[in-house]
Amino acid sequence: MNIEFWITASISDLVFYPDEWDDKYVTHPNFQAVLNELGIAVPVEEIHEHYFSNPVHTGDMLVFRNQEQPSECIVLNTYRDPLDQLDMIQFGWSTVNREETIRQLSRHFYDECEYAVRYEEGQSVLYHILRKGPYSRIFHYNTVFEQQLKSYDL
Repeated sequence: MNIEFWITASISDLVFYPDEWDDKYVTHPNFQAVLNELGIAVPVEEIHEHYFSNPVHTGDMLVFRNQEQPSECIVLNTYRDPLDQLDMIQFGWSTVNREETIRQLSRHFYDECEYAVRYEEGQSVLYHILRKGPYSRIFHYNTVFEQQLKSYDL
C-alpha cells in the first residue's frame, strides 16, 4: 500500500546545530532517519543555504525520487512567502512498502519540530502536488512569481 505524508513546519526544523556556539549544522537526525529509511539522499544543507540566500517570493517545488522505487519520493516546497516570519515550508514523502516504520518516523519528526503547523498522511496527500498539470504555479505579491516543479532521480 502507498502512504504519503505532508508537513508544514519551519525550514529550520530540517537542520540541527550540534554546538550552539558554532554556525555549522547538519541534517536533523529525525529527518535523516526518514531519508535513510526511504533510501533517498536529499542535499538538505544545500537547500537550506539556497533558501536563505534567495529573496522572498521565490522558491520551487523540489522532488527527489528513488530510482529503484520511483513511487517513493521526498517533496519540498521551498517557496518563501513575503509575509512569513518563521520561514515555513511544506514538505513530505511517499513510501510503498514500509508504511508503519515511515509513519512512526514521520510522526516522531513532526512532534519534535519547534514550529510545526500541519501534519497530514494518507494515500493521495501528494497527488495534487506531484501532478505536472498545475505548474507553473503563479504567486502574486507586488510582482508575479511562477513556481516550477523540479524533479531529481537519485
